[in-house]
Amino acid sequence: MLQPVPTDPPATEPVDARAQRQTPRPPPPELDSAWRAGRKLAEARRQRGWSLDEVADRIRVRKEFLEALEAMNVKLLPGKAYALAFLRSYARELGIEEKAIVDQFQDECALTREDASKPIRNPTSKPRQRPPWAAAAVLVAIAAGFVGWRALDSQLKADGEQIVASDAVGQAPVAPGPAAPARRVVEIRALADAWLETRGPDGTVFLSRTLRAGDVYRPDPSPGWTLHARDGGAFEVYVNGASAGLLGTAGMPVLGRSIDEVRPITQAEAPLPRS
Repeated sequence: MLQPVPTDPPATEPVDARAQRQTPRPPPPELDSAWRAGRKLAEARRQRGWSLDEVADRIRVRKEFLEALEAMNVKLLPGKAYALAFLRSYARELGIEEKAIVDQFQDECALTREDASKPIRNPTSKPRQRPPWAAAAVLVAIAAGFVGWRALDSQLKADGEQIVASDAVGQAPVAPGPAAPARRVVEIRALADAWLETRGPDGTVFLSRTLRAGDVYRPDPSPGWTLHARDGGAFEVYVNGASAGLLGTAGMPVLGRSIDEVRPITQAEAPLPRS
């Protein structure tokens, strides 16, 4: 009689492996390609239903650094290498394609060099509110100053008329005082389709997009504003209608050129015509 041949029991896989295989991976977040990198991070996190505290605990990155990534405020990040490492970990946890979001973040923030300056302000901070009576006090001070100026002006005119009538002979004409400086107008004209970014003195990005050939952009000429471009030869700068030359060397990027240092080209600096 044939005896049953013992067979080995079916191999079993670890419980953890089976659970991991059976648990479906969440779908990638739905993001608009027109959004900036910081908004993509914030929207992906909200779609996952996570708070900043939860993400910070999951990837071991401080909450304020995650807030700075979503706000795209590089002033609050500890440097380029750390910022990109935090960004990759954040994107990987959210299920976002790492290379695409890193490239977009660097383009939109011009994160191509280390910035060792200390942060100027927190991106969530708000300006200090003035008390409600401050505006009224300012109006009263202006009115009082105007009345006092009118009285003083009348007295000075009367005194001046008396002096001119009694001692007008032999007096040399008085040279007029210096005229008030005219407002400085800076224009950036695109010579070709190219990307341009402007930042305020606190690092806030006011423009970050591609200008078309012929477009003219007027940034705030106040001290501390800076210009960033991928091709310095694609833009020509004008100050009060006078050319200040190209923004930078053709084909080379421009990183943080100060607007208040831009000056028109003088006659001596103008290139000589070719014979």
